[in-house]
Amino acid sequence: MSEPIKSPAIAILIVNFKRAADTVECLNSLSLIDHPSFDIILADNGSGDAEVAVLQEYAHRHGEHIRLINFPANYGFTGAHNRIFADIIPAKKYEFILLLNNDTVVDPDFLTRMLAKIDTDNHIEMVAARMMKYSDRTSIDNLGITFYKCGLASNRKSPDDPLLGPCGGCALYTTELLSQVYRTTSEYFDDDFFCYAEDTDLAWRAVLLGYRAAYADDALVYHKGSIASGGPNSDFVLYHGIRNSLLTLVKDLPTWFLWRNLFWMLVLHGAILLRYTVKGKLGVVFRLYRDFFKKIPAMLRKRNRLWEVVPARNINIRSIINPAFYERGYVKQALSEIKIS
Repeated sequence: MSEPIKSPAIAILIVNFKRAADTVECLNSLSLIDHPSFDIILADNGSGDAEVAVLQEYAHRHGEHIRLINFPANYGFTGAHNRIFADIIPAKKYEFILLLNNDTVVDPDFLTRMLAKIDTDNHIEMVAARMMKYSDRTSIDNLGITFYKCGLASNRKSPDDPLLGPCGGCALYTTELLSQVYRTTSEYFDDDFFCYAEDTDLAWRAVLLGYRAAYADDALVYHKGSIASGGPNSDFVLYHGIRNSLLTLVKDLPTWFLWRNLFWMLVLHGAILLRYTVKGKLGVVFRLYRDFFKKIPAMLRKRNRLWEVVPARNINIRSIINPAFYERGYVKQALSEIKIS
């Protein structure tokens, strides 16, 4: 008698912050998956007793494959995941780790389709899904991350755009990739980021160490988007998104890229300053640039540690940089907002 095919050991990590109803909806969609089997590690990021009670009740009703962790404070996306990584990765129980935002629902076969894209022989060990908008399931939310010559990453909207790595909202990694990134750079996600662009930073470090990303076009995930952080236009998203994007440049990008694209980076940040000043957000813009400059010494130390171990053969990264300035229509939209204001 032949032995049964063993399912890959998979952990799905979900972090809740004051959105228990969304988290339960996400968990319900995962419960419809028949194969492969997986464990769910569900963490609450300091939401309070009422939220934890809802999650505890759900975990109690749904058996042994959900583990609930109750953090005493909000550690952000980076801090929460880093604490879980530090707990589960050294134990070597799981081959794959999937990060999934709590404001998503998934198709039952999405995980199988993402796993099919893993190719360890060719170092393809991180996978992006087709994330669609929850409110309009015909509209693309993102197809992973694409990185533009202006120095910003953004949601990849077309399969034709270069793929840097998966969006943290739905990201499949091999445990080996995460372990190697930690061994060489002393961190999984960067806790200085708190949230936003941490997935871009991790993708860059993985790419520089020789890993590559794949995209599973048929792995469907539906995303509500930025709910816990006040929406995509909030001051919180503006502050962390732009500050952390700048930190990523200092920390990860090769020197030739910075010099070659300095003009486009200056144009972009001049436009950001003008756009958000006109919108009455000069205070937020001032704080994000001030805090970016404060963190440059720490980022340079991390940069030196990274580039000491980057193999020379992996420095040619031109093929995964989007040659466009930035997202299509961004400049037109920004100018229209300035005129309206």
